[in-house]
Amino acid sequence: MANFSNKYTSEKQRFAETENRFKALIEATSDVIYSLSPDWQEMRELDGRGFLKDAHAPTKNWRSANIYPDDLDLVNTKIQECIREKKVFQLEHRVLRVDGTRGWTFSKAIPILDEEGEIIEWFGTAQDITLRKDAEEALQIAKAQSDQQKRLYETVTSSTPDLLYVFDLNYRFTYANKALLNMWGKTWEDSIGKRLLDNGYEPWHAEMHEKEIDYIKETKLPIRGEVSFPHAVLGNRIYDYIFTPVFNEQGEVEAIAGATRDVTDRKKWEENLENTSKTLQGLNEELANTNHELEASLGEIAKVNEELLKAHVKIEEGQIAFRLAVNAANFGTWYIHSITREFITDARLKELFGYYEDETLSIEQALAQITEEYRPYVAEKLENAISDNGDYDVTYPVIGFHDNRLRWLRAIGNLKADHSGEFSAFTGVVMDITDQYLASAEIRRAEENLRMAVDAAGLGTFQISAQDRIFTASPKLKTFFGFHPDEIMPYEAAINQIHPDFREAVAKGVERAFSEGTRFEMEYQIIGYHDEKLRWVRAIGEVQLKEGKEYFTGVIHEITERKLDEIRKNDFIAMVSHELKTPLTSVKTYIQLIHRKLKDDDNLSKMLSKTDQQINKMTEMINGFLDISRLESGKIHLNKELFDLSLLLKDAEEEAAATIHSHILIFSPIESVIVNADKNKIEHVISNLVNNAVKYSPKGSTIHVSCTSDHEFAYVSVKDNGHGIKPEDARHIFDRYYRVDSDNMRSISGFGIGLYLCSEIINHHKGTISLESEVGKGSDFVFSLPISPVQL
Repeated sequence: MANFSNKYTSEKQRFAETENRFKALIEATSDVIYSLSPDWQEMRELDGRGFLKDAHAPTKNWRSANIYPDDLDLVNTKIQECIREKKVFQLEHRVLRVDGTRGWTFSKAIPILDEEGEIIEWFGTAQDITLRKDAEEALQIAKAQSDQQKRLYETVTSSTPDLLYVFDLNYRFTYANKALLNMWGKTWEDSIGKRLLDNGYEPWHAEMHEKEIDYIKETKLPIRGEVSFPHAVLGNRIYDYIFTPVFNEQGEVEAIAGATRDVTDRKKWEENLENTSKTLQGLNEELANTNHELEASLGEIAKVNEELLKAHVKIEEGQIAFRLAVNAANFGTWYIHSITREFITDARLKELFGYYEDETLSIEQALAQITEEYRPYVAEKLENAISDNGDYDVTYPVIGFHDNRLRWLRAIGNLKADHSGEFSAFTGVVMDITDQYLASAEIRRAEENLRMAVDAAGLGTFQISAQDRIFTASPKLKTFFGFHPDEIMPYEAAINQIHPDFREAVAKGVERAFSEGTRFEMEYQIIGYHDEKLRWVRAIGEVQLKEGKEYFTGVIHEITERKLDEIRKNDFIAMVSHELKTPLTSVKTYIQLIHRKLKDDDNLSKMLSKTDQQINKMTEMINGFLDISRLESGKIHLNKELFDLSLLLKDAEEEAAATIHSHILIFSPIESVIVNADKNKIEHVISNLVNNAVKYSPKGSTIHVSCTSDHEFAYVSVKDNGHGIKPEDARHIFDRYYRVDSDNMRSISGFGIGLYLCSEIINHHKGTISLESEVGKGSDFVFSLPISPVQL
């Protein structure tokens, strides 16, 4: 019993301690605390904390006393749902505060369950969120007003007579306002992205501005000048311009903003003034000859007036230059008194912080719009600049006060002492760099994604500059050529590692890409620099323009295993074909001998003739396989010679007349045309096309063979009146082993080798081969050969 008593006393003490800690927690929080009966009908206790009316005794009218009438249905529905599902009650709703005004609360109540899982009580808290909800409602109203103000501002900006524009670092226009487009007489689409020469600037004029842009990139200082330029309507005019650097968050120049004003009328006035001044000077000289004393007096007055005029002009020019620069870059400006901290801003700066033009904006309000992670940093830089003349060039994000819009801003300022010496003025500008900041971030992400994709694919990348042939290779590409990943690999070294059989072709292909802009795509063999390992690679590249300069860029991937499989396959085909030709030749000889001895037996003679025809077909197919293996292994060679194509076609006509009796062959008259080609292989192409026309057209139909030429090519056409070829088959007709699947073709033997061989032979001669066909009307095969400049 003593043990049980001690245990009970200990448990009671712990319960009391827990209860005391819980009461202390309730006292420490600022939230409203309440408890309710299981059915929510009776509120047992409510500590309103000055927000809601307290309830120290159970009460049943708590809903009418505390809940805003319009929200009663919402609250009651939520209560019934939570009681039914025994889940936590959470809801934002309006309430009646202690002073009778409307407020907002976030209420959360937790059900207390007994051992059987039934609700015995609800315990909850209510948080005062009135300020946040009121701010949200005000923000919605403010956003609508801000959108209207923004449209008005853009309308005013677009109507300015000044010419406003922006260059990128490659001298291309990235922005031009309406006034500038009208001056050019061009549209936005025809102008933006173009350089100065493209927009009508004379070479000397374009070169001058490009040098000025280079100067700004190097010095980060603005530059001003005056130049004449032809207006699209008004003719030649004189313009005063200023170029101002636009900086990124790292303080580097990323664009050039410009503003130009037509000063033609002012220049004419200055010229008239100068002419008048010269006239007056002449009169003064005449008067000086009469009265030296008067001359001295007038001279002194003239000097004073001249100095005053110069000073006035300089002040006016400085004000114009500053205003042009600010307007061109769309800057916001500010002024802070170092002692009183008076803060004066223009309408543009207020807009950047999400305020209206007629609203007051304090330093504290401006800092409050800066995001929390940047706010201490900007505040520290601002105070250091005002108090200690520290550097102030900061980039930071802000959330617009009314429009809730995220903007990235760059602020630049400096401290200038007042002429009285009693205080200093901290002044500067703020620019919106949101587009540039987000674009830079997007470019960095895209480049990283591309690099990861290339690495994942096991590709090597390269770049060759057109101007000096500087060769840049990725570590993966270096390993293909047998170099170490961190080793320097010059362009000449890479070329030297290409197998001698391919080296010249690769070098010519690269030079052709530079000179003609053609796409480079080639398979070749490499000998490793260190390991001397033989590798096959496939390279793809093309010339691209980057920052105004040409580069040959591309990728290389290793295809050694695939290439070796192809070589082994071709060697096997060649071996089998050679082995088959020997017994076929013997069989053909025996059949011819037997045919002579049994020529009197008509039946056996016919059978032997058909057997001989089948052996001829098999021999042709074996020869075709041999040619394919030679093509794919690179061992087929062209024995070119100069010959008259018309004579070759004449021989083909005579052979066809002697061997083909099932069709009508018409060879059109052909003029002499000299080509430099492999005569035997071109003869094979003509024979193959004619034999195909015979095989795939009805007996008795006509086959036309013709040849035409222009100053570059000779064109040979073989046209039949056969079954024709469907468009879906025509696209693949020159593919290796392709056979048309139709009822008309199934009775005709073949492996789809002939037209593939014809295509390869013509391509090796730098010619073309094509097909025009219509189902039911026949086909027309045409191939071309370059005409030799040397004629027999």
